[in-house]
Amino acid sequence: MSQTQKRRGRSGSSRLRLHFLGAAGTVTGSLHFFEYTTEEGEVIRFFVDVGLAQEDESINYQNRLPSGIKASDLQFGIITHAHNDHTGFLPKLYKDGFRGPVYATPPTCDLMEILLPDSGFLQEEEAAKRLARELRRQQSVRQTKPAKAKQTSAKQKRNAKQQSSAKVKKEAARPVLPALYTQQDAVQSLKLLKAVPFDQRFQAHKHVFFEYKRASHLLGAAIIVLDVGVGNKARRIVISGDIGRPDMPVLKDAVRIKRADYILCEATYGDRLHPKRDRLEALAEYVNEAHERAVQKAHAKHGHGMILIPAFAVGRVQSVLFDLRQLMASGRIAELPVFVDSPMAIKANKVYRSHTGEYNPKAEAARKKGDPFTTPKFAELGEAAQSKKLDEPSKEPIIVISSSGMASGGRVIQHLKSRLPGTQNTVLFAGFQSDGTLGRQLMANKGEEINVGGQDVRVRAKIAHMEDYSGHGDYVDLLNWLSGFTSAPKKVFLVHGDASSLAAFKGRVEQKFKWNVHVPHYREYVDL
Repeated sequence: MSQTQKRRGRSGSSRLRLHFLGAAGTVTGSLHFFEYTTEEGEVIRFFVDVGLAQEDESINYQNRLPSGIKASDLQFGIITHAHNDHTGFLPKLYKDGFRGPVYATPPTCDLMEILLPDSGFLQEEEAAKRLARELRRQQSVRQTKPAKAKQTSAKQKRNAKQQSSAKVKKEAARPVLPALYTQQDAVQSLKLLKAVPFDQRFQAHKHVFFEYKRASHLLGAAIIVLDVGVGNKARRIVISGDIGRPDMPVLKDAVRIKRADYILCEATYGDRLHPKRDRLEALAEYVNEAHERAVQKAHAKHGHGMILIPAFAVGRVQSVLFDLRQLMASGRIAELPVFVDSPMAIKANKVYRSHTGEYNPKAEAARKKGDPFTTPKFAELGEAAQSKKLDEPSKEPIIVISSSGMASGGRVIQHLKSRLPGTQNTVLFAGFQSDGTLGRQLMANKGEEINVGGQDVRVRAKIAHMEDYSGHGDYVDLLNWLSGFTSAPKKVFLVHGDASSLAAFKGRVEQKFKWNVHVPHYREYVDL
């Protein structure tokens, strides 16, 4: 115990310090680190969320904990939901020595068992690519011969040769980043997970209690109502996680919280509004138009067209499937064959089917009539060989839902190579497309060639986009959620947003509620 802690223990005071170690001034990399020093001088250290930073991945290789704190010093962690920008750093903490329990809702635990090993596999794959690039560079340097100097002496030639050799040796010594963690690290970290149900006050440690409330953003996603301390010295911190949109497929709406001393609120869409339209009507229009295009047989080689829907395997695929089923059941679209072509999505479908208690009334009503994530002509394709057959000539139009959602990898790449040149095909993106992704490039394409997985492909297929499936509430949704608090908090901290969304939402909260709002910067800390 430090001298400061001993003095605090003798004085009978307590302190709760919050460090913003991720998603502060950025959208991803959530890591909120708490240090609570009790009146007796005991220090309790824990985190809420432990995500990968995706805007600047070099941050993940840095020491993300406060100076002097090791991973083994952390007693426990609490997770809001399963997305990698909230959980993907856990295997690194485990690798560095953290062994405390990590609490999450039951669906979140199940989804993390899918997502974290996959993240470990991708970390190893990227490390192998970095090594291969470096080996190619070194080989190129060795093969580069210095230009012959005109009329040089033997001594000058020797010096030039020595300098060239030293340069090659120096150039060949660049370090290569290893995998942040391995698939095995990720599998091992899953042993730390402890399931905690919604709506039950849980004691995580001495003087630390929390309760999960539904956030709607993703199956199992939670708002955390965190109570730290005892008696009249206790502080209540409400952590929003990611707040979902109202009346979305499958899940119940986000729960409003009435009281908090401090609020950590996300602001991902703090400067944006979602389209205000009937989502099912819009999807039906896109699918019917694509169906008309698909029946126009361009040539025998490709047969009828494909309606290709790139979608995130966890959350987005299930929402699209649910809506397609509703549209087919009501006769608003034809009963086309639907193929889910993603091993991860197939696993996620199974998790969604097993947590029926999270369904909203519409999804529960659909469940009573059958599986809400299947259609009359439906197949889940686990094998790569089955996936390849989808690009063979088809006797009728088909719908293929495949990951990844931004076309940044996965089986969807092969389908794009095969189907983009055909005018009878449609690519319907069902979510936001980030700058620099293939999905964004395709949305901006005007029929030119585009590089898809190392192959130049002419784009003749129809490219369409629906923003309606975003799992994030816009600024109106976030303000409505904050309206549930019946009294003003001492302070609101805005996290999870880029500079423009954070600044815009700060102004909106201050104007609407007259609350004290602060946008923390990376590695800032405050005493609550």
